[in-house]
Amino acid sequence: MFLPLTSVKKHTASILILLLGIILSLTCLRPINAWAYDDAIIAIVNDELITLQDLKEYIKSTLARYAAEGMNRQQLNRLKDELEANGIKKIIEDKLILSKAKELGLEVNDKVIKNRIEEIKTQYPSEDVFLKALVKHGANLSELQEKVKDQLKIKYVIQHEVESKIFVNPQEVTDYYKNHETQFKRGEAVELESIFIAYKDDKQTAKEKAREAYDFVKQGIDFKETSSIYSDTPSIGIVEKGQLLSEIEDVIFDLEPGEISPIMEVNSGLYIFKLIRKIPAEIAKLNEIKDVIHRELYQRKFQKQYVQWLNELMQDAYIEIKQN
Repeated sequence: MFLPLTSVKKHTASILILLLGIILSLTCLRPINAWAYDDAIIAIVNDELITLQDLKEYIKSTLARYAAEGMNRQQLNRLKDELEANGIKKIIEDKLILSKAKELGLEVNDKVIKNRIEEIKTQYPSEDVFLKALVKHGANLSELQEKVKDQLKIKYVIQHEVESKIFVNPQEVTDYYKNHETQFKRGEAVELESIFIAYKDDKQTAKEKAREAYDFVKQGIDFKETSSIYSDTPSIGIVEKGQLLSEIEDVIFDLEPGEISPIMEVNSGLYIFKLIRKIPAEIAKLNEIKDVIHRELYQRKFQKQYVQWLNELMQDAYIEIKQN
């Protein structure tokens, strides 16, 4: 089934998350706790030695960076487990990509790094809270700056070596749409205005408010205006069949445009609906979803080409992973 990528708030952020998934899935290596001493050499990449301490610092700075960017505790714990199990592979690959950046003569402007740090800071109520969050995760501002610098270099190399060579032809989008039309089928839907009155701690008061609101709209007082006064939540808007409780859908899908439902009870409160329009089942038009299809095809091509390019970097390098 076609699953469009939605988190594409920022293209770069989604790419970085995708990279992490690809890299960690390529191989499983010796867990970090299998090594006895911090100065133990765990790998060699060309003429660079990687020690256990290097790996520990890499994991710490990576976790600090993602924590600073707002990753929640559960995600951080998962990431920590993944890096402790497979981090040698990840640090080797980062070193290969950073070596490629050096070969290309690529540098990151200090202003770009500063702007990225400032962007991260905006997620915190104050700079003091931001700095305390770094300390909590065992890092400081200079370490975060170095991590951001390396990640920007990696991003720019990947843009230069992989992304710039990917092209999705408009015909590919059209062909995909034609071959998967049924995947873009939309079910029958309705557009609703709604008033929801929560029970909170007083069910009787909620019922009285709902009856008052219902009487107003039945008398012809504007539904939106009534909703703005009585409703505890915004209007529901467009809902497709199957998204609401069956007992509610049995009523609202049977309404006529402009008709108001009776007061309807759910576990948490009371609803009143007004039907605005009915939307028949249909297949989404190509021009409505072409961007979604384009993103999906682009990500597929990126994943394939990135893995191929990374394998070529590894084949051209001297890599030795020490056995404990």
